[in-house]
Amino acid sequence: MVSVRMVLRLAALAVVGSVTGGASLLPAQESPHGSTTRPLECTACHTQEAWRPVREPIRFDHSRDTEYTLEGAHVDATCGGCHIGWNFAEPRVGASDCGACHVDVHLGNLSTDCTACHTTESFRDLPTLQIHLRTAFPLTGVHGQVSCESCHVDDSGGMFTTLNPDCVACHREDYENATSIDHVASGFPTDCSSCHNTIAFGVGIQFEHALASGGFRLLGAHDRIPCAACHVLPGFEPLFPGVDDQDCIGCHQPDFDREHLGTGFPTTCLDCHTVETWSGGTFKDHDPQFFPILSGPHRNKWTGCGDCHEVPGDFSSFTCLNCHEHRQSAMDDKHSGESGYVYESSACLDCHPDGRHE
Repeated sequence: MVSVRMVLRLAALAVVGSVTGGASLLPAQESPHGSTTRPLECTACHTQEAWRPVREPIRFDHSRDTEYTLEGAHVDATCGGCHIGWNFAEPRVGASDCGACHVDVHLGNLSTDCTACHTTESFRDLPTLQIHLRTAFPLTGVHGQVSCESCHVDDSGGMFTTLNPDCVACHREDYENATSIDHVASGFPTDCSSCHNTIAFGVGIQFEHALASGGFRLLGAHDRIPCAACHVLPGFEPLFPGVDDQDCIGCHQPDFDREHLGTGFPTTCLDCHTVETWSGGTFKDHDPQFFPILSGPHRNKWTGCGDCHEVPGDFSSFTCLNCHEHRQSAMDDKHSGESGYVYESSACLDCHPDGRHE
C-alpha cells in the first residue's frame, strides 16, 4: 500500500523531471579530485556554463595553496601530468621527492637525489663539468671535450652508470699498443697519470725515472736526451745495466778513453765535469793531488790545460818551459851547485812541488 508521503514525493519528482527534460536530479557528490588537505572550491577551476574547459585563468595558486612550489618546467606541466586521473590527493611529495614522478633511468647506480645533478628547467641541460667535479673523476683536459657516450658506452636515454676511474680502465688498448715505447715489455705502471697528463698522451710527459729505475735520477743533461740514448727500444732494456746516477764511467767509458786514456786521470768524472755538460770541466783536485795551479804563485797565471799539457789528451805529459825561463844556459847558471839538477820539467816538479822558487 502506497503512503500519502510516497505519492507526494513521486509527484514532486515528476514535476522536476518535466522542467529538466525528464532527467532526475542527483544528490550532491564528493569531489572527484580526491580528498585534499585544503578544500578546493569547484568555481576555482570550473564555471557554471560547463565543466570543461576549465576557466582561464584558474583561481588557484599551486605554490601558495599547496606545500609544493611549481618551478621551472613544472610551471608548464598539465595538472593531469602529475595528478593521474585528476586525483589531486596524490602524489603527496616534497620538493626533493623526484622519484615519485620521474623514473630513475640510472637504475639506482647514481644518487637518488635528482637535484644533485638536474634542475627543474630541463633534465638534459646539465652542468656536466661541475657535476664531475663532485665525483672521483673530475673532467680535465680533453676529457671535458669528449661526448658523454665516449666513456659511458652503456648510455641509453641518459642511463649513465658509474665507471672505474683508473686510466687503464679506458686506455688499456693505448697502453698495450704503444709504439714509441713498449709499455708492457718495459713493465710500466698502468697508472697513466704517473707520466701523462689529460691534455694529450704525447705532450708534457712527466716520467719519474728514479722511481721506475730503482733510483737512477736523470740529472742535468740526462733529463734532456732521448730515451734511446740509454735504452734499447721498444723493450726499454738499459744499454748500461747495473750503474747508478753517480757511476759516470759505467756509461761514459768510451768518452773517458777518447779524452783521458793513459793520462792518469781518475775515472771519477764529477771531479772535473758536471752533469750539465762535458765542456768547461775544471779539475778541482789538481792542487792537492798534482800541482797547485788554483792557489800559490801559479794562480791565474794560466788560461787552459794546454798551457802546461802540450800533448792533447795526455795529461801525464807536461812542461814548465812554456812560461818559465827556456834558455837552458840561463837555468844552468841559476842552478849551479844544485845536486841532482837536470834541465827537464819533471825535475822542476821534483824540486818545486808547490810551485815556489825558493
